Amino acid sequence: MCYAIPGKLVEIKKNIGIVDYFGEKKNVLLDYGNAKVGDYIYAQGGILVNTISKREALEILETWKELFFELKKTDEKLAEIEASPSSKNLLAVLQEVNLNKTLTKDELLYLFALKGKNNLRLLYETANNIRQKTHGNACCVHGILEFSNVCENNCFYCGIRKERKLKRYRMGVSEIIDAAKYACGELGFKALVLQSGEDNWYTEDKLTTIVSAIRKLGVLVFLSIGQRNKTTYKRLYEAGSRAALLRFETSNKEIFETLRPGTTLASRLELIRYLKELGFILATGFISGLPGETSEDVINNILLTKSLKPDMHSFGPFIPAQDTPLKDHATIRPDEMLKTIAISRLIDKDSNILVTTALETLEKEAKRKALLAGANSLMINVTPKAYKNLYRIYDGRVDKDINKNIKETIAILRSLGRAPADLGL
Repeated sequence: MCYAIPGKLVEIKKNIGIVDYFGEKKNVLLDYGNAKVGDYIYAQGGILVNTISKREALEILETWKELFFELKKTDEKLAEIEASPSSKNLLAVLQEVNLNKTLTKDELLYLFALKGKNNLRLLYETANNIRQKTHGNACCVHGILEFSNVCENNCFYCGIRKERKLKRYRMGVSEIIDAAKYACGELGFKALVLQSGEDNWYTEDKLTTIVSAIRKLGVLVFLSIGQRNKTTYKRLYEAGSRAALLRFETSNKEIFETLRPGTTLASRLELIRYLKELGFILATGFISGLPGETSEDVINNILLTKSLKPDMHSFGPFIPAQDTPLKDHATIRPDEMLKTIAISRLIDKDSNILVTTALETLEKEAKRKALLAGANSLMINVTPKAYKNLYRIYDGRVDKDINKNIKETIAILRSLGRAPADLGL
């Protein structure tokens, strides 16, 4: 693939390195090996994951040299805000954003209720402009490997819930490691998300073996394995994982405990906070459009996400799955997802915002539109073909050949002027 380029380590301050990407400086945590000033390195999510020889690095950088600055110009152009007739109220709220004032809940509700082509375009353009000013045109692309669709929970909204009649699979430990070697070695991914249902067949020992082996590939190991005990996550951190994705699903306690029987919102939030304290790059957020939620719930979800101080916001659209209690409920509208992304960017300028693979199920152009509404990170499914269609967490999943998906994604990113420099700390 890979949409990642090396940078030169030009300065070290204790455990923080300053990396140069064609004159742009990014801070990274020095968490791998004994990198020294002058080395060329790969970083993901603000963490050094591997070093690369000077010869290899210069060859890669030579191919990117002209393109890097062309992409930067494209991104700057697309991040401009076009003058168009818009609501005076909207202009007033967005002016408060520009002045770095904290928006009230009523103002956030107003933004979420926005209608009209011009108003929505201004909202999305403002969010994209903030993204560009804060993060530049950097964009990370992570691979996601769905290694088991077995789950011990019965969440009402989930297509792999325990009681659903579904062909189940578990990838073996060596099989997972081999799939990771292909994704990282052949396809060139520098960050890999390991995702599964909450499947306790994978013991601490098995997960530790998997994480340790994949970390040795020189990539960021990103966990998405659900609600495990704290000691398990601590051990996996010690084994080399440095990122974790765990959504709280909804900030509404009643809805949470209805849709996730046998679990509590409080324990979920406690674990999320622990992951942050432990040192993981934290990705968290919620499911957008759950039945029973109001607009106020959505805004509370966005505010709770920010309060957890994540490194990355992650919003998955509610898409019903057959043979689940919520099979007859409506899917969230694409514009509501885009508004969620844009509002999140307005109130949390520094955080990264992920475009989930589920967005493409809502609308073919959702990936592009989300990136133009304030998002700056993507995932590509690298699950082996034999299992990909069995991970039926929702219906209608977009099934693309891995190589075709990579080519399409890179084409989108280049058309939008997004470059593969690390996002930095």
